[in-house]
Amino acid sequence: MLAVLAAGLWFWAGVVAPGYDTAIALGVTWFVVVSLAVGRVGRHRPGLRTVLRGTFLAATAVTLAAFYWTSIRETTVDERLETGTPASRLAPQERPDVDDLLAPQP
Repeated sequence: MLAVLAAGLWFWAGVVAPGYDTAIALGVTWFVVVSLAVGRVGRHRPGLRTVLRGTFLAATAVTLAAFYWTSIRETTVDERLETGTPASRLAPQERPDVDDLLAPQP
């Protein structure tokens, strides 16, 4: 169960999805599809029902906690920003010549 969930999540959200939002949508869709499959298997094999549901719910809880920890929890950025002097404040001899910057380079 864990291998199927992990492989499917990696494939759909990591390989197939072209962007962040699509990866989330495909990951959720994968878990819904596996949930439906677990329900069907559990209906036909009552002995496996508790084990499959428990494993699925535990894996879902761990996945949601990991998603929260890596995607939603951080709201601030603590980075050092490099700043410089604006070109408008430079003395004329220190200003870069725009024509030279746009000229073809050798």
